[in-house]
Amino acid sequence: MAKRFATLEKIENNRKITREIDELFLYRLQSGLLLALKEKGRLNEIQYRHAQDRLDRQHREWIQKHKQKGACP
Repeated sequence: MAKRFATLEKIENNRKITREIDELFLYRLQSGLLLALKEKGRLNEIQYRHAQDRLDRQHREWIQKHKQKGACP
């Protein structure tokens, strides 16, 4: 019988993911999760837009903060 769900087989090049060095990855991951929740009906359009707007604002603020420090993301 075929597996019904995907499973994790192994992890290669495992490393800690932090906001300081992986901001764009985390932003895209969170954005994708919000979209998946919307498509599954867990979030309605208004909830999705509100959450995505907050996420976008947090991302922009993080970029601004690091530009001011002179550490471009």
